[in-house]
Amino acid sequence: MEKTVPNWIPVAILIIAFLGFFDAVYLTANHFIGASVPCFETGGCDKVTTSSYSKILGIPVALLGALYYLSVIGLGMHLVQKRRFITFKLLHFFTYFGFGFSMWFVYVQAEIIGAWCVYCLLSALSSTLLFILSSVGFHRNAPAEVSGV
Repeated sequence: MEKTVPNWIPVAILIIAFLGFFDAVYLTANHFIGASVPCFETGGCDKVTTSSYSKILGIPVALLGALYYLSVIGLGMHLVQKRRFITFKLLHFFTYFGFGFSMWFVYVQAEIIGAWCVYCLLSALSSTLLFILSSVGFHRNAPAEVSGV
């Protein structure tokens, strides 16, 4: 019995990746122009986005996030056109690491910085949803010898 991936999964991946991309680009732009990020509910956006954890090797984490989401968008566009296992495999790989980094940054906000950034939490939610959707797509599209079926 051949397993198939529902049509809505690649579309949902694209929509979520676009939302994450715009969120990350907004934070990146604010970083480079030195603007304060308005924080509606949590009140800690500036504390988080200007902390020592907001850069990796001098590169803003938001810029790395934008590049991550751009990669996911490219893979998602390929999925919409062609449902190839290798694309699901790459997407699963990317979102696995995106999810891991997001969980690290949620921990940093909660336990180290002690402040919450609503934009960062939106990115963590996006990364989590992308990981779940890509996992479903990967396992539903995997050949029997890969998926263990």
